[in-house]
Amino acid sequence: MIGLWHQNMPMRLSLALLLMPLIVGAVAAQPPNPAAQAPDAAWGGYALPAQVPYQPTLAAEAAAPAGVAVNPTWQEFPPPADAPNQAVMLDGMVPGVAPMVVPTDPGYSVTSEPDLKQSLIPPGARNGFFQKAKFTATWLPQLDYFNLGWTDLRTEIVTALPFFTRENPIIITPSYELHFLNRPVNIFLPPRLHDATIDFHIFRVYDNHWIADFAVTPGLYADDNSFDSSDALRINGRAIGVYAPTTDLKWALGVTYLDGAWSKVIPVAGVIYTPNDDVEYQLVFPTPRISWRLPQYSPIPGRDDRWVYLAVEYGNAAWAFEQPNGAPDVFASRDYRVILGFERRIVGGISHRLEIGYVFNRDIKVASISGDDISMNDTLLLRGGISY
Repeated sequence: MIGLWHQNMPMRLSLALLLMPLIVGAVAAQPPNPAAQAPDAAWGGYALPAQVPYQPTLAAEAAAPAGVAVNPTWQEFPPPADAPNQAVMLDGMVPGVAPMVVPTDPGYSVTSEPDLKQSLIPPGARNGFFQKAKFTATWLPQLDYFNLGWTDLRTEIVTALPFFTRENPIIITPSYELHFLNRPVNIFLPPRLHDATIDFHIFRVYDNHWIADFAVTPGLYADDNSFDSSDALRINGRAIGVYAPTTDLKWALGVTYLDGAWSKVIPVAGVIYTPNDDVEYQLVFPTPRISWRLPQYSPIPGRDDRWVYLAVEYGNAAWAFEQPNGAPDVFASRDYRVILGFERRIVGGISHRLEIGYVFNRDIKVASISGDDISMNDTLLLRGGISY
């Protein structure tokens, strides 16, 4: 059995390695700015990359015609003494032309303060149901016969619907992930596992300083034969409160629920700080991330940027599977990952990222063996992804 299993290892390894040049090749030939004009006004909603909203910045010069001088995207804050007391966006207007007044929600006081809702809309938001499509491939090599190796293929579609208005959407993200396992020689595990999930995410801004962020993600986690098992249905979620004294500083506090085999309720706490357009500090436990933009390699700031980042990931998941004799069983895995990545963000085009990482504190459980953790050796990580 061992010989037959390892006979298929080159095929799985080749699959993972072939995905990397395909991802890079898909984006290498595109121009720096595939969108010839400024994108449509954001429909509302966004895909939350971590536990807290991402605050984009976009210089007005990026959307203005060549040779036309423009004012800053937002008026000065705090405004000059003679400035009008209203929320105003200078939408690429030529100096001397009256700017457009941004509609405010009922109950919001008329103020010159930047609108927090506008800052939560990412540059790539689309005016419609479809928001983004993503594909990611991840490879964790086995390294030795007593270790556990993974090859993951994940695809997801981000969509948005009014809830109950266009300004307050619900973000719906169906996703599917296929795991190929290189199992240890002394433990039976299924060769394939599946995640079929759908994430429902809503957020609300209150008094222009408070954000309520909620998400629930039901899904089926199983091998080829166990989708009808009661252990396959699992529900994850999160509830987070965010206080934003300014649009570039946010404090987050809440919980994430992971329906795995270890601690299910994980506290979420930290700060998000974007002092300028070239750095993002998302110091939020348990998945902090720091990103630096490369100005010399970002030809159109805000629309075509290159970034490098350092991030930490935490995984805790469980799957229903079937033993060779047909008996139902449950497999669970937990690990931590430190990742160094490079990302090219293109508004309206195909973005891509490449990552290398180190995976440690790896534990697995098999319900039929015992309730104790089974430690796996540390390994490496290679990942590539594209999004549109």
